[in-house]
Amino acid sequence: MSEPRRAAANELSPSALVERMLSVTCELSDVVERETAFIEAREAHRIAELQAQKTSLANHYAMDVQAITLNHGLIDRAPSEQVARLKSAMRKLEDALRTNALALSAARSVSERILKSVAEAMNERKAPVLGYGRDAAVARPAPGQAHGAAIALDARV
Repeated sequence: MSEPRRAAANELSPSALVERMLSVTCELSDVVERETAFIEAREAHRIAELQAQKTSLANHYAMDVQAITLNHGLIDRAPSEQVARLKSAMRKLEDALRTNALALSAARSVSERILKSVAEAMNERKAPVLGYGRDAAVARPAPGQAHGAAIALDARV
């Protein structure tokens, strides 16, 4: 089911456009903050619940910002206190996005370290015997030198 047609930025009054942007910005901040909370609570699997809403809000936000960037007159006549609230909400969104990026980066780093440890452990177990070492003990490659595990890391986010 598709969303109802969304009015173009130039079809709205300056005040209505600022209110719409304020609403979208606040909703997007909320979604980003919930996503960050999932990561911090080690419930990253729940992020998928938010993706459709986050994508839709981010697209709406981007379209309105682009329209205003191309035509400043779209909000020039909006009340100054309304524009000030929008600017404040946009700063809050920027802060939320910065915090979210840090949380995602930390989670990815932890995941990469875990995956590397698992790969090294698998390599140690599957490492070929190289012969006999001192005291006639079976020699194996040093940890981190074995090759051949079938684990790969896709770094795309």
